[in-house]
Amino acid sequence: MNILLTNVTLIDGTGRAPQEHAVIAIRDEKILYAGPASGWSEARQGVMTLDLGGGFILPGLIDTHVHLAGAGELDSQFRADDASMALKMLSNAQKNLAAGITTVRDLGGWNEIEFLVREWIRREEFAGPRMCLAGRFISITEAGADYYEGMYRVADGVNEIRRAVREQVKHGADLIKIGVTGAVLVEHGEPGATHFNEEEIQALVEEARKFGRRVAAHAHGADGIRKAIRAGVYTIEHGTFLYQDPELIGLMAERGIFLVPTLKVGWDVILSENLQIPAWIREKNKATQGEAALSLKMAYEAGVPVAMGSDAGTPLNFHGENGLEIYWMAEAGVKPMDAIVAATGNAARALSWEAWLGTLETGKVADLIVIDSNPLDDLRILADKNHLQFVMKNGEVAACHAGHGLPSQLFKKHAMLIQ
Repeated sequence: MNILLTNVTLIDGTGRAPQEHAVIAIRDEKILYAGPASGWSEARQGVMTLDLGGGFILPGLIDTHVHLAGAGELDSQFRADDASMALKMLSNAQKNLAAGITTVRDLGGWNEIEFLVREWIRREEFAGPRMCLAGRFISITEAGADYYEGMYRVADGVNEIRRAVREQVKHGADLIKIGVTGAVLVEHGEPGATHFNEEEIQALVEEARKFGRRVAAHAHGADGIRKAIRAGVYTIEHGTFLYQDPELIGLMAERGIFLVPTLKVGWDVILSENLQIPAWIREKNKATQGEAALSLKMAYEAGVPVAMGSDAGTPLNFHGENGLEIYWMAEAGVKPMDAIVAATGNAARALSWEAWLGTLETGKVADLIVIDSNPLDDLRILADKNHLQFVMKNGEVAACHAGHGLPSQLFKKHAMLIQ
């Protein structure tokens, strides 16, 4: 079907200034044209034209760090039997899509169930976002492996690490995730402590590269980040204490290594008045949130590429509210347009999917959202479903408000209501 979206302001995900009076032409699930209405001249029969009433159109948002196994549990405990977990993951995936998050990168699933959920979404048995999956979080022997038993894959030593990588690839992982340092959401974990030895990290990266997979490194401490960068990882998740080593920040900028700062998880805990949050979770987030924001600011100003990752699924960090991460990045010093790029064009680059996803440009897939207000005036709009008019995935409406008035033939199988 040929579709023409008109009377809209275009924010295309590249960082270019918004284009008023724009049109988007879609053919065969892809963008045929995106730009000023004056530049569109092709007239074809069978084109369905939709007047968007002066709204704003952006690429579908991409969250590069989620945990579909989590649903905001206060103690960050994700456990469930496999049948319940499959339903939980599917529900969380759909909450993302209905909020305009058309693509997620899950960096720690549960008992490989995420691969099954992705397959059912691909087969269009259920609605859901695109899913880029890491499989299990590869870790040393440590307390987190007991707390997140369905998420972690313990691997000590080079040979076991290579085996662990091969297992994730076998299951269908798009990338590999390694826990280079301790974690905030492990009660006795030390976020700044380095876990794997350098030769172990190198072995993991080499094994992943052999299968064409890039590596995401969970890394808070500067020493662990340095070892991960030397080994050749592609993204640094969290990067909390990066500010301690400006030289390391320069190295990330030079090599184009992404920072995924995940600020939202900390603010959700710190700002909550829920007294049932375990004290250790609240205190550890309070102790590290300022460092995390400073590290992002310094990295951004130094030219380190930044991708949006909300860490959705962690305590009080609910799927469907992911877009607030964009706001928190701007609060830390990222320019509003660059914060949007972090959730669109840059996020696609972090997934290595930029050739076909992440911006509204000719040849890219038609994943997009339409909102009623300018997000550059208030980035919180991107997490407020009252402003979201509809969501498209592959050129079909995947979610919209009731009373939408859109032609029924535009709707994707199992399209959802935005609530």
